[in-house]
Amino acid sequence: MAQALKTHWMNVLGYAGLIPFLGLALLTGIYSGTETANQLANYNLIYALCIVSFLGAVHWGLAISLSSQDQATYLAGLDQAEFETRSFIWGVTPSLLAWLAGAFSPPQFTLWILALILVLVWLVDQRFLKPMKAFDAYLRLRNHLTLGAILGLLVTACFV
Repeated sequence: MAQALKTHWMNVLGYAGLIPFLGLALLTGIYSGTETANQLANYNLIYALCIVSFLGAVHWGLAISLSSQDQATYLAGLDQAEFETRSFIWGVTPSLLAWLAGAFSPPQFTLWILALILVLVWLVDQRFLKPMKAFDAYLRLRNHLTLGAILGLLVTACFV
């Protein structure tokens, strides 16, 4: 697939992925103080859990898909085993953090924790993917998507 087409679909689907975060935040505000608002907040929470898992999976997929040659090109100084180990471990970490937040916290607090997890995942991606020029478009998009998702979660948390 040509790079322009990849970037197009990445942008279209990425920005479409903000619709639930922002739409549910808006609806939670409209129905603030009702049981409907609580249910809408839970929908946003569940969606955030899915997205956090998806973001971790990017690293898992990277470890599986890059050949030794690609890794040498992208990650000068890291050997293959170190790269794969780090990618596999980090790949499941966001899911586990999100699960812990969802399992052991009240929903309003979980929304705040999920926003913090999104910041953490963004920081890790900036640190480990930025040296890979192939991820420039992805990281630019992630800046916008992470900000939008965090905004949606925090607005939702304010109305429940």
